[in-house]
Amino acid sequence: MEKSTATMKARLFLGIFAVMLAVTVYISYVMYNVAVRESDKYQALANSQQFKTMTVSANRGSIYDKNGQVLAQSVTVYTVFVDPLTFQSQVDDQLDKISKGKIEPQDVIDYENEIVRALVSHLDVSEEEVREKLHKNNRYQVIAKDVDKVTATAIMDPLTELGIISVGAAPTAKRYYPNNDLAANVIGHLHYDGYGIYGLESYYDDYLTGVDGKIITAIDANGREIQYRYKQSYDAQDGDSIYTNIDTTIQYYVEKALKSAVDANQPKDKGCAIVMEAKTGKILAMATEPDYDLNAPAEIFDENTAAALSGLLEAGDEKAYNEARSAAWNLQWTNKAISSLYFPGSVFKVVTGSAALEERAISLFDTYYCNGSFKVIDGVPPISCWTTHGGHGTQNFVQAMTNSCNPAFIQIGQKLGAKAFTDYFAAYGLTEKTGIDLPAETSSIYVPYSRMTTLDLAVSSFGQANKITPLQMITAYAAVVNGGYLVTPYVVNKIVDSEGNIVKEFEPTIKRQVISEETSAVMRDTLETVVTVNQGSNVYIEGYHIGGKSGTSQKLDVNPEGNTYVSSYCAFYPADDPEIIMLVMIDEPTQGLYYGSAVAAPVVSEAFKEILPYLGYYAEYSEEELENLDVNVPDLANADVDSAVATLEALGLNANVVGDGGKVVRQVPSSSDAMPKGCTVVLYTEDGIEPKYVEVPDLTGRTLEYATEKLSKLGLNLKPLGGAAQKDGAKCSGVMSHKDETVEVGTVIEAYFIINDETG
Repeated sequence: MEKSTATMKARLFLGIFAVMLAVTVYISYVMYNVAVRESDKYQALANSQQFKTMTVSANRGSIYDKNGQVLAQSVTVYTVFVDPLTFQSQVDDQLDKISKGKIEPQDVIDYENEIVRALVSHLDVSEEEVREKLHKNNRYQVIAKDVDKVTATAIMDPLTELGIISVGAAPTAKRYYPNNDLAANVIGHLHYDGYGIYGLESYYDDYLTGVDGKIITAIDANGREIQYRYKQSYDAQDGDSIYTNIDTTIQYYVEKALKSAVDANQPKDKGCAIVMEAKTGKILAMATEPDYDLNAPAEIFDENTAAALSGLLEAGDEKAYNEARSAAWNLQWTNKAISSLYFPGSVFKVVTGSAALEERAISLFDTYYCNGSFKVIDGVPPISCWTTHGGHGTQNFVQAMTNSCNPAFIQIGQKLGAKAFTDYFAAYGLTEKTGIDLPAETSSIYVPYSRMTTLDLAVSSFGQANKITPLQMITAYAAVVNGGYLVTPYVVNKIVDSEGNIVKEFEPTIKRQVISEETSAVMRDTLETVVTVNQGSNVYIEGYHIGGKSGTSQKLDVNPEGNTYVSSYCAFYPADDPEIIMLVMIDEPTQGLYYGSAVAAPVVSEAFKEILPYLGYYAEYSEEELENLDVNVPDLANADVDSAVATLEALGLNANVVGDGGKVVRQVPSSSDAMPKGCTVVLYTEDGIEPKYVEVPDLTGRTLEYATEKLSKLGLNLKPLGGAAQKDGAKCSGVMSHKDETVEVGTVIEAYFIINDETG
């Protein structure tokens, strides 16, 4: 064997040294990466193994109406769960103690049955489901969510007393809307991940969302918490709350009236209404009907849509069902007042008229002739007026506005000119979004001056060429009557933190003055005349001076034949100094009526009758109106018959005495009802008399005279509703109480009478 030489030793040493050097360099490189370049990564990994972090959820801020009534708030609910591994560990531990004689058989706790009994008796779960989840191979199985505190306590207290630690109730926040569907499309709702996706919940999400807190605790190798001094807490910061300008009472009145119109007219594309302070832009109410339940936003609220979806599901067409459901959700959640465009129709005439007066292009004494149509340019069919009676003849400005005459306003538009028309269209804010503090406000579609033809100007002048939102229309209308000032509409009044400190406060914003106070005053007088002339408007209310204008537009972009309509009405009060303004829009009514004065005006009338007294505005009647006021039926129980009859006659009512007794034992209608003079009260003078019942006929399309006579023959009383009820030509709209029902003789039947034309 050859002996090693010094050269060989040197080579070996160098080889070993090279390997050791390479290893050292590699280790140094790895340590550098770990300690410097990737320190954050490994620190986080170490922390995850050495520390346990618990998130403390922040409460989302509440939403209130102007009077402090809760519209949305977060409430604490509980998620009840089981820990299968802990359950099995407790069972095994108990068996081990039994085998070692540490516990007696009679002291054994049947963990499984105790858990099943507690959960099944308080929650909507089956015994089989609970047992199945108890035997899973993990640490967390949800039994029920959104459990209230009372129920969670009823479950946990007895289990805790038994020492059962494998069932838990984790608190979590749930968004709750106490008024369900009230102002749903304004308030909006949350995504299942907890952030706002519609309405105020979305627009003010950054304010409403709080900052979650954390509790960080050191843990040992077995995952158990160690010394308290290693615990670090970061408090949760609750979200800010918002106080809106919405008045829930006004909102309720508006939704009730709007729903009645939607039910009666069955529009294909819903309806909406807005109530706003005319001088400030504060939104007091905003409604879309049909709406939805904020506490169950995924549930399709519209019955017809829900039925159609159910049909698709039953047919097994899952793809069509999912697509239709998504479309239904989008439609259901959309705020029509700010996200839908429409041709405003004759409501827009207040813009054209005010602009022409302001520019001195016309005067109140100018006249306009209407023979039923107006030829704008050769080669194009003449534009018709709504009337089918040969036109309105010669009329001045106020008469043209009252008659809602299209040919007259084409002539007014021609005198104003395309340049001035488009300038005022922009000045009234109709080329831009209003800037309301709600998401998804859409932009208008309009004809600019550079592309406006003679025909465009003609149809634009009466509201048929440019598409705007209902909110843009009411904002422009407010500027016409409030002295000329274009205001920014806004929903929220102030934002406060969790301690009540004001974070942000909102004030009215005036963008510009569009017309003079003088022109605005002329428009106020004109629009009051539209409502009050001959008491012929469907929005007329006895004792109140209201201004207003109807609109009926054709959806020519949807149906070029012009057989689909949008009905609208905008009114304000008081007529001489407007404080409140309301716009109603019903999109494509399908039950025969379509004029704005017949479909939308009754909504304003019904809502104003309740809103105005609520706001402190009380009727001031003329002598003629006082003579025709309804009579409150007196309480005649136990009164002498002769005295009761005399009391009724003094009030202008008739008496129908039934029985031979000397005192009144019962009356129909009751003392809580009001009825017109000339109606009859049935007085029963003996107990045990069998009352007579009759069926209420459908009075749709019938005149007031016919309806009164028909009901009188049946022993029923008619209470006509509607501003135009007493006017010649008024007919029952079909909106009436007790229609096709069987009622007791003497009952008061309320029926709405309207003039079915575009007057007003």
